[in-house]
Amino acid sequence: MFDIDFFKKVNDNHGHLAGDEVIKHTAATAKSNLRQSDSIGRYGGEEFGIILPETDAEGARIICERIRESIEQSIVQTSVAPIQYTVSVGISQLTGSPENHMTWMQQADEALYTAKKGGRNLVVVSE
Repeated sequence: MFDIDFFKKVNDNHGHLAGDEVIKHTAATAKSNLRQSDSIGRYGGEEFGIILPETDAEGARIICERIRESIEQSIVQTSVAPIQYTVSVGISQLTGSPENHMTWMQQADEALYTAKKGGRNLVVVSE
């Protein structure tokens, strides 16, 4: 799971249309860094989920780090102003240990929260 850091500030400072452009840019940038077998979807608001089949936690970290860096280094040319932003990422590997998909997603969400608490613009793998 990942989300856009300080997205509320984007909307407050530049308006919701610029915020929408940032969301579209985020999706396109993330998708361009994924493999054909991977899936991405908007989970809600400024949050996204990615499923990386046949990928362990270290492989996921490498892919997500590439996405994070691509977003950090880009500038979105919105109709209002150029916007530079970052994302925070939480990773949880699906193994036999989570009891159900909600537990797995909660682990990813907790890792995302740890990334936010750690200063944002980070990739954190769930323990």
